[in-house]
Amino acid sequence: MPSIESNDRLMLIIICTIPFAALLYCGLVFATVLTVPAAKTYPLIFGGVFALIPLVTGAAIWIGPRRDSHHDSAQ
Repeated sequence: MPSIESNDRLMLIIICTIPFAALLYCGLVFATVLTVPAAKTYPLIFGGVFALIPLVTGAAIWIGPRRDSHHDSAQ
């Protein structure tokens, strides 16, 4: 299977959609903090949770679901 970098159309889609997804997520965070009473009362806790969601998601994608021993380079 070819790598993602060699597929120009897929790379263009990824490069164009990630900023829009980030803007949508920021809008969701602002809307939640402005409308949910608990988020207004504890903004640091909700801000920390909203900051951890993309971090954990990115780390999970980076690491992958499982590392098989036959895929490691140190064989």
